[in-house]
Amino acid sequence: MKGDENIGDRFQELTKYSPTKIGGGARPARRPEPFKEYPDAPSVSVALDGVPDGSLWRSLESRRSRRNFTSDPISLPDLSRLVWAAQGATARAGAFILRTAPSAGALYPVETYLFINRADGIKPGIYHYNIRKASLELLKKGNRGRELSEATLGQGQCRRAAAVFVFTAIIDRCKWKYAQRAFRYIYMDAGHISENIYLAAEDMGLGCCAIGAFFDEQVNALLGVDGKFETAIYLAATGPFKEGEE
Repeated sequence: MKGDENIGDRFQELTKYSPTKIGGGARPARRPEPFKEYPDAPSVSVALDGVPDGSLWRSLESRRSRRNFTSDPISLPDLSRLVWAAQGATARAGAFILRTAPSAGALYPVETYLFINRADGIKPGIYHYNIRKASLELLKKGNRGRELSEATLGQGQCRRAAAVFVFTAIIDRCKWKYAQRAFRYIYMDAGHISENIYLAAEDMGLGCCAIGAFFDEQVNALLGVDGKFETAIYLAATGPFKEGEE
């Protein structure tokens, strides 16, 4: 339809949270049923007779969102493994650097930042992950956990976690090829990356909690990005945690 040429851009702007605007828009009159079934259709059981051996399978079984982080720092080796699991380089294919997570067209529009609250061998601050050098670049010094907690609607895990991943999207990196459909692919990419962190953290005995509720422009301001060309899209708090009620 005419006027919908930039519908993806408008979706991105209209769904941003701010302290004065959360949610909005129409909702269904009633909650849909949580499961869909075809009771009269022939069926074949695919239930597992026990979870297969191997750390991947155990991590899939035990993976949960964990928010009860301790005050312990994360070690540099553990942090390095999590960063690699998120978007580490795995191979080269021509001009492309392939990563641990898939990306539509191998365009990799998602950038990785880290808010380090407590980590052995790394000073607190906001860092950017340099893919080609496999290094963390210090952008701002100091523990920003409280500020990030305020920018995520008061979610305390951003303050308690040893480190918080913040993922942004450089929109045009994907849009130059896929136009407005790029927004679908960008959020798919972020989901792939986040699940990698979840599974890696679970395998390493660390906690992880992904966060989708945040004041967009507050997080963008903390990172120093403009919210248009590059904008925050997802977060994941991680670090040592204690078992028990969340």
